[in-house]
Amino acid sequence: MSLVAHTGFEPVISSLRGRCPRPLDECARGTYSNKNAKKFTTSEAKSPQLVFTQNLFNRFLESRPTYISLRSIESYNYTLKAFIGKPVASQAISAYLNSLSCGNVRLKFYSCLRTLCNWLCLNDCLTDNPIEKVAKPRTKQKILATISREQLSILLERCHGERDIAFISLLWYSGVRLSEAINAKVSDFNWNEGTVTVLGKGNKYRKALGGNGPVRRWFDEHDSFELNKGGAQTMLKRLTAETGIHCNAHASRRGLAVYQIKSGLSTRVVQALGGWEQISMVEHYSKSLTF
Repeated sequence: MSLVAHTGFEPVISSLRGRCPRPLDECARGTYSNKNAKKFTTSEAKSPQLVFTQNLFNRFLESRPTYISLRSIESYNYTLKAFIGKPVASQAISAYLNSLSCGNVRLKFYSCLRTLCNWLCLNDCLTDNPIEKVAKPRTKQKILATISREQLSILLERCHGERDIAFISLLWYSGVRLSEAINAKVSDFNWNEGTVTVLGKGNKYRKALGGNGPVRRWFDEHDSFELNKGGAQTMLKRLTAETGIHCNAHASRRGLAVYQIKSGLSTRVVQALGGWEQISMVEHYSKSLTF
């Protein structure tokens, strides 16, 4: 993931595709201009029945901080595009959220709508914040897929070539996200420390564990994994189909968390290693220890 200014960029459909039913899957195709934001018209300012328009959506995107990540812009497009044409009112927002059949992902829609409503109030488009009267979607607490040390051995046996072995090893032993692993360069590794510096969520740099022997052997001869996002996802899906193990980057991250906690590391240390923003996420993963 690289630093990308959101103005003038045409967002593409991100990995959020497939998490919600159509036609929401078509909502990340919007574009927005790089022009300076205009003053709100009389009809838009403090309207008792403000309708969310494409123009307002463009201005909202332009107002986002310059350091915002590409994934956040994709998320706004995916969750808010289908809301265009609807009144910004509590009943309309509730109806929109209730129409979704995407389970826990409804919370992401609610979060983006809350950010939008706060921005509209800050810019005097609304006198009262309608999101305050909308109940936060309830989520189901479930044990998420976690790759154990034993399952990792099975995955490595089914890898095709040294690159796949090194990539899967980095995901599990470092706990990095998929984009962080794809963008890893040989210059990012400090073999004396056993660390790798990655650009993570929120465009923040952090140090993670540098993996194991297969990772180092690969980067002794290559500058990168020479792999894009589509190729990495194809590899992971193939391993899932061949082994029956739910194989993705986040399952590996959870595997690292569970393994390190089981080894005696505190949740605070594991949180720092994996770059989790909230310690509650690590504590949630640690519930897998009961199995």
